[in-house]
Amino acid sequence: MAISSHAPRLATAAVGLPVLAVCIWLGGGYIFALTLAVALIGLWEFQGFFPGSGPCIRALGLGLGAAMVWLGYRHGTAAALAVVLAAFWLEELARLFHKQDTSPRWLLAVSLLYIPGSLQFLTLFGPGETALVLASVMATDTGAYYAGHLIGGPKIWPSVSPKKTWAGSVGGLAAAVAVCLVAATFWGKASLVAFMALGVCLSVASQMGDFMESSLKRAAGIKDSGNLLPGHGGILDRIDGVIPAVLVYALARSLVNFL
Repeated sequence: MAISSHAPRLATAAVGLPVLAVCIWLGGGYIFALTLAVALIGLWEFQGFFPGSGPCIRALGLGLGAAMVWLGYRHGTAAALAVVLAAFWLEELARLFHKQDTSPRWLLAVSLLYIPGSLQFLTLFGPGETALVLASVMATDTGAYYAGHLIGGPKIWPSVSPKKTWAGSVGGLAAAVAVCLVAATFWGKASLVAFMALGVCLSVASQMGDFMESSLKRAAGIKDSGNLLPGHGGILDRIDGVIPAVLVYALARSLVNFL
């Protein structure tokens, strides 16, 4: 783990984390703008996993993805998810005009559910909630990385992600729980047990999201979703764990008042 090997990652973090922190602090339209940008870039990268996706479908996906995030921000989740229903029909119509499109059927609707449909929940969270979710995912990544390298041991799922170990998984889970306990101590409205359970759920969801994207990339025969973020790859490589964690927190906050 030489410092030189971490230089691109550290440089990306040095630029990205302050921008993220400012957007979270300011909230409102700033979170919306950041969520919109990340969702659209992630959507573009995801559709690139499927070379048969025609330009019409990809352009339509960006437009509908932007609509989902905006509707979620302005009118709530139900309005945003209505876009997915329209996508099923629009994709079929687009195929009539672009018969050379060989992408998987309903790729558009699935990609909308997967990325903007999940991320639009961030526009409904308060700044503290957004910070808690993102910090838990980052702690999971960091804890898993260092625990995996320092301890090693048996792999979890080598056919999908050959470097991930059980030790790393436990380290990531412990780090996420620690973040949630800190939040509970200083700002929490729920019990410590509830925050511990939240940390476990966020970490497990984050790790499952990482495995899911790894399996998609392996099926597509690519290493990274893109090269936008030096040391990290593409946007999807950075948010693969955020996507399911956002969904988990959206459900959890409907049951328990955490912050």
